[in-house]
Amino acid sequence: MPRAERRGVEAVYHVVSRVCGRAFLFSDVEKEAFRGLLRRVAGFCGIEVITYALMNNHFHLLVEVPGKVGELSDEELLQRCRLVYGDERKGQPLSMARIEAALRAGDETRMAMRSLLMVRMGSLPMFMKMLKQRYSIHFNRAHDRVGTLWEDRFHSVLVENTRVAVRAVAAYIDLNPVRAGVVDDPKDYRFSGYGEAVGSGKISAYALFRRIRENRNDLPEAVAARYRQYLFVKASDPRKGRALREEQVKDVMRQGGSLSMAQLLRCRLRYMTAGVVIGSRAFVENWMRERAEKAGEKALRKGSVPSPAGGSEGDGLFALRHGMCDAEKAGRLNS
Repeated sequence: MPRAERRGVEAVYHVVSRVCGRAFLFSDVEKEAFRGLLRRVAGFCGIEVITYALMNNHFHLLVEVPGKVGELSDEELLQRCRLVYGDERKGQPLSMARIEAALRAGDETRMAMRSLLMVRMGSLPMFMKMLKQRYSIHFNRAHDRVGTLWEDRFHSVLVENTRVAVRAVAAYIDLNPVRAGVVDDPKDYRFSGYGEAVGSGKISAYALFRRIRENRNDLPEAVAARYRQYLFVKASDPRKGRALREEQVKDVMRQGGSLSMAQLLRCRLRYMTAGVVIGSRAFVENWMRERAEKAGEKALRKGSVPSPAGGSEGDGLFALRHGMCDAEKAGRLNS
C-alpha cells in the first residue's frame, strides 16, 4: 500500500510511532520532555498539533501539515530556528551562531542557508525525523544509552479535513489512556491533548476545539461539553481493550445524550491506525483514483477498498485498509 503523505498539499494526518521492542521506557518525566520538544519542532516546521497522546511505549499525533510554507523574513526564520537550534555541539551541523552568521553574509551564503532551513518546514517526514531523532539523542544521553530508540519510521493515516473525520480520530487518540487502563476518565490523563486542555483550564487554546465547533459563535465551553459527550459515545469496544465503565457513560449521557447503551459501546476503532486514509467514501475513493492515475493499476491492489470505519452511524466514515475484500471489488472501484 502506498504511503498517504501528500507533498505540497495541506492535509491532516494521524501519526503513530512505537519504541523499539515496544518496551515501556517513558516515565512522566520523559513524556514531559517529549511534549516540550514536540511543541518546539512543530513550531519550527509550521505544523499544527491538533491533539496527541503520549503513552509509555508509543505516541499518537493528529497534525495538520501546511501545503506550502509562506515567505518568511530572516527575522521570522530566526524566530523559528531558536525553537530547535542552540549552541554549537559536537555532531550538530547547525547552531544558532552558524545560522545567524550565514544570514548576515553575502547573498549566495544567505540563500543557501535559507534553502537548507526552508526545506525542513511544512513536511510531515521531516517533522517526524527531527522530532524522533532529537528525542532519541535526549533520551540516550539522559539514560547513558546507545542505539536506536524507535521501532520503525512511523505510520501515518491521511484524515479528511472535516469536522466529523477530525473529531472521530481525535476521540480515538484522546481515549488511548482509557483503553490502556491508565485512567478511568480521559480528562485525567495529562499527557494527551484533551487531558492537558481540561487539566490546565485552557480549553480555548485546544486546537481541536477550534476545528470541531459547529459555528463561529460557539463558545469553547460549549464545544468542550459536546466533545466530552462524544468521547463517552466513542467508548472503546471491550474486546479491543479497557472500556469506559457503563455507569460513567450513563452519567455523561444523562446530561444530554439519548443513545442506548448498545449504541454507545459499538464503536470499532481499529481502523484509526490500521489504515492509510480515513474520511468520507468520496474522499477515500478520490485518493485511490489519484494514486491509480500516478502509479497505474498497482495502486489498487487486493484489499484496497473503503470499509466502514465504525463509530456511530451518523459519522459516515470509511477507511482504506489492507486485506478486507477481494480483487474483484478492488477492480470495480477503478472501472
